[in-house]
Amino acid sequence: MSPYRPGLTVSIMAFLGFLLLLTWLLFSLLAFKTATNDLYAQKGEHARTLLAAFVSQLPETIPAYPEGLIPFDSSASIYVQKLSNDAAFTRLTLLDINDKPIFTAGREGIDVYLPFSGQATMAEGIFIRPDGSGISNVISISRNGVPVGRAGLLMSLAPEKARLNRSRQMLIAYFVLDFVLLLGLGSFMLARIVVNPINRLLAATEKITGGNYGQRLRVSGSAELASLADSFNEMSAALLNKDRQVFEHLTALEQANSHLHQAREEAIRTEKMASIGLLAAGMAHEIGTPLASIMGYTDLVSAELPDNTAIQDYTRRISDDCARIDRIVRGLLDYARPPGSSEVSTNIRQVVTASLDLLTQQGVLKHINVSTEIDEGFPEVMADPHQLEQVLVNLLLNSRDALPDEDGLLTVSARFQDGEVWIDILDNGSGIADEHLKHIFDPFFTTKPPGKGTGLGLAISARIIEGFGGRITVTSTPGAGSRFSVCLPVAQSSLL
Repeated sequence: MSPYRPGLTVSIMAFLGFLLLLTWLLFSLLAFKTATNDLYAQKGEHARTLLAAFVSQLPETIPAYPEGLIPFDSSASIYVQKLSNDAAFTRLTLLDINDKPIFTAGREGIDVYLPFSGQATMAEGIFIRPDGSGISNVISISRNGVPVGRAGLLMSLAPEKARLNRSRQMLIAYFVLDFVLLLGLGSFMLARIVVNPINRLLAATEKITGGNYGQRLRVSGSAELASLADSFNEMSAALLNKDRQVFEHLTALEQANSHLHQAREEAIRTEKMASIGLLAAGMAHEIGTPLASIMGYTDLVSAELPDNTAIQDYTRRISDDCARIDRIVRGLLDYARPPGSSEVSTNIRQVVTASLDLLTQQGVLKHINVSTEIDEGFPEVMADPHQLEQVLVNLLLNSRDALPDEDGLLTVSARFQDGEVWIDILDNGSGIADEHLKHIFDPFFTTKPPGKGTGLGLAISARIIEGFGGRITVTSTPGAGSRFSVCLPVAQSSLL
């Protein structure tokens, strides 16, 4: 199982989110530290002003504890009473020279010494309490350059803390909103500028992997992606060119292999023809004379005993078998040494019509639906019309033998293709098995029962057509029928 790998958008947005979070943390620390210092400084300055105003209203003579205290009806006391209305006011205490309280005001439960708590004796200034709950301002009081006491004011920092807390919450809300907007808009822009072009590049690469070369890409975005797309297009074009070259080489090799196969078949056929020629010549010489004697004696016996029925039957059978032997020998001679032909400009339609008329008169095509599809102005071919008729008759007879007893269909058509004339004979018969197709034009090869054929008809037909400079091909589907196609060169007169 392959390990999980996050997508490019997720990876980049997670990294940007981490950077944004880290930046916000640093910024918030710095901002809140600065804001806190500013607020506390403002608070301290405010406390110093208030305390200075209180000290300025004290009498010239500062009493000492316990002999005297600041009266509650003095201007300083009245000022502190007004000051206590401030929500941040906590405690104001006035100490004499012995640090004894001679005046104090503030919230209940607050120690009178709290404004001075944690400060060194006679220390003055602005101080933040250790627990951060308030800020103290201590002022030394002097008369004629002689210290006579100290005044301390403690102000609560709760309002400032609440203000800082509200600012912190608002900043967090702004950050969350900014983070969501950044993720949404960033994901959209990243997908548009980077991820989508990369996905298109990946899809095109997968098509090339599947063999679909020639893919082209146009991507928008950065210069690097555009350069990558250009490089991909150049690679795709190069692969397509290489694929075409490989296809051309394979086609050339297949053609060369086909030519070699044809040359090999032709050499084998020529060798067979030579062997059959020698065999036919020897058989014609060795069999011809005794066969003629047998047929002569048979005629004599038949003539001397005309009334003997059995003898007449025997002599007839002997004559028929001798005639069959004679046909086989002549067929061998015709295959090995075809009779000379006079190639002339021949009308295809006339030869086909003559062949069909001949077979129709003999009753060969009874109960068969025969159709022809040859135009009047079809180009003529270079061939001997008599030998071409012999070939067509052989092919029609073979197709007839393969047709069913009922609904037999035989179609003869012609077509002009690539400068050659093709005569097609199509039937809906039993067809030819695949293992027999490559031997169909070999001499003595036949699928008919013994005595029904010599296996020389198609071989002789192929030899005759090859003599015209053409060829015969066959395609067949067992159980559906066969198509024999005769290819012949066009007569020059038809091309003018």
